[in-house]
Amino acid sequence: MMRDAEWIEDYLKVLARALRALPDRDRDDIVAEIRAHLEHRASERKLDNAMNALGAPQDCARSFIEETKIQSAFADAGPVKSIGALFALASQRMTAAAGLFISGIFFEMAAAFVFVTFYEMISPETVGLWADPASGSFFFGEIDTPASPDARELLGRWMIPVSAALSVLSFVIAQKLARLFIKLMMRRKRALAV
Repeated sequence: MMRDAEWIEDYLKVLARALRALPDRDRDDIVAEIRAHLEHRASERKLDNAMNALGAPQDCARSFIEETKIQSAFADAGPVKSIGALFALASQRMTAAAGLFISGIFFEMAAAFVFVTFYEMISPETVGLWADPASGSFFFGEIDTPASPDARELLGRWMIPVSAALSVLSFVIAQKLARLFIKLMMRRKRALAV
């Protein structure tokens, strides 16, 4: 029994050090929870099974840190935390990498539409929604010279509100996608825990 207490203390010391990225209160709560679990399992003479199930203290801590990042990003609902959580977990989880890539595309589109909005104010003769009846093609954005003399700009000054609206829409879609992928990671984490 004395040996069990020493093993528990050694495990908890390493766990606490590995959890130093978390706020003190969260770290203390996790260590207390793991302590209670290990002491309970030791009283049942199943400490070895419990420690094997938890894994190395560093792995156990990594799991708690990931969970905290996911929950924080989901609770915050801001784009910085959402993308930050996806970015931090992208190297370890395929779901996070996919979420970062897909939502990143929409964030880039939002930035591009903001650029087009401002560029329309500076150079209205080169920015717009261009239609070329000769080739049957459309082009949205900045163009140096039209491909054919028949090419016409269709939106005029309406380009400003249209590109601003597309920027906002792209941003909202990006944020929703980031939150969707965070939610998927939370569900998967819970499913693995059961």
